[in-house]
Amino acid sequence: MSTSRSTSRSNGTKEEEVPQQENNSSGGSFMAAATTLATIGAGAAVAFWGISKMLSNNKETVTQGRNRHLMEPSLVNPHDMVYESKNRSIWSPPSIGCYKMNTDGGCHPKRYVTPDGIEVGPSGYGGILRDHDGAWVQGFIGYIGEKDSFTAEVYGILKGLELLVQLNIKGAILEADHESLCNVHVNGEGKCEDNKSEIVRACAENIKKCRDLMVKNNITVEFVPRKCANECAHTLANIALEKKQEYLDIIDLPNELKYLVERDAKLYG
Repeated sequence: MSTSRSTSRSNGTKEEEVPQQENNSSGGSFMAAATTLATIGAGAAVAFWGISKMLSNNKETVTQGRNRHLMEPSLVNPHDMVYESKNRSIWSPPSIGCYKMNTDGGCHPKRYVTPDGIEVGPSGYGGILRDHDGAWVQGFIGYIGEKDSFTAEVYGILKGLELLVQLNIKGAILEADHESLCNVHVNGEGKCEDNKSEIVRACAENIKKCRDLMVKNNITVEFVPRKCANECAHTLANIALEKKQEYLDIIDLPNELKYLVERDAKLYG
């Protein structure tokens, strides 16, 4: 112990160097520990960032997967689109180069009911002709006085067929929203004169004219629901009830129809 003290006193430099080395050793250990902690902290931060990024990407992937069907265009068969549109009661255009006529008839207000249950009142009809782009070609309206809706529907189909003949349009499609009239009577082969219904018998001559015009000009008559698919013709029939003109060809698109015609065209534009 005494030797150690005397050596330290005899060499002041050495005495100072020893504590310095010890301090350097402690400082180095501290710096090394700090560096290690910093490295661990940085690694943890990187790991945390990586996990967060992975979770974020996974969330985006799940979200994108859920919404992909909304962003990506689907491959749909055009024929399926037409079939689906008819099921949803949406007007669909004819094939390229062809024309489609829509007609409708109505009775309003109902003034009285016959013993056979037929509602009678002011009756009229209307029709609209469009091309494959859904663009307006021509229209018509007519008023037949105190009749019924069935008779008005028959007049609408007949006048629509006559207009197609007048314009020399063959192979067209005519749509109306009276199911039994289209599917049973106009497209049927039975004699309407022998029908049990008084109203059908009264319209027998006009129905026969419809059949003849269909065959002569290769025109197809089909049933469609009124809502959406036949709104334009329905609007024209209402105009006919207001105007009360026996017959009127409409050359220019009426303001009352502009929105409906544009809407129908845009659905397939």
